Amino acid sequence: MKRILMIMLALSSVIFSLSAQSGLNIEKFLGGKYASDPQVTETFISGKGNKFLEKHKLRVFATFKGPSAKYEGMVEALVMKDAATAIGKNIRYKNGKLYYGLFSLAPVVINKKKIYRYLYYLNKGVGSGKNLMVVYFEGNLNEEEALRLIQSIRTK
Repeated sequence: MKRILMIMLALSSVIFSLSAQSGLNIEKFLGGKYASDPQVTETFISGKGNKFLEKHKLRVFATFKGPSAKYEGMVEALVMKDAATAIGKNIRYKNGKLYYGLFSLAPVVINKKKIYRYLYYLNKGVGSGKNLMVVYFEGNLNEEEALRLIQSIRTK
């Protein structure tokens, strides 16, 4: 019984992770696909009752962090595909590569509620060999609140 419960929980987390960024190119690297790489850190948070989500008016919060040298080409290309349809952009380049990007993606309606979606990209590895990070989050927060959330993440 315990094993069945664990399998059900694992399957539900995969289903939730797939629905979080549904229809986006970033699905190709989020959702545990690189969990076997010890240099990669992924986070996925969803569901009611989570204090972090409630504090920031979020419904979903997902991150990917890994070595720039290994993942930069793939990740940047997929982020830029999603950014092409963004309704708002704040972008910075360094040495001809995307260094920073905060993208407001088109909102979606779920259960008759408008859900705002954001995609954040930071590549500290441009020219230095450090990590890159991608954060996807959605919820009932405006652009100013999204920027504050990103700033709080960057300082940690």
